[in-house]
Amino acid sequence: MSADEHLKRVRERLQAATETADRPIDTQLNSITAGVFEEQEGHLTQSEPGPKVDRIVEVAEKLDGLAEEASGETVDHILSARNHCLEYVEEGGGDEQPRTE
Repeated sequence: MSADEHLKRVRERLQAATETADRPIDTQLNSITAGVFEEQEGHLTQSEPGPKVDRIVEVAEKLDGLAEEASGETVDHILSARNHCLEYVEEGGGDEQPRTE
């Protein structure tokens, strides 16, 4: 799966999660979705276009936290989106090398 395809799936899963989420989870999901879109379409707003690995890792970490607050079907959608973020990074997406810790 291409890196762009992973980010597209992230946005699809986040959209599905937003549709099943309660407030304030849905508000946070909308914010994260906007951030992912901005990373993917960064050439429109950023001087350094292309998704940044550390930003996608940050999104995955935020989704982990949200999954703990959410319930039911929403959790599945959030975790699926998080997994696509991690796969994006593992497959070398972004314009930076993954951080090694």
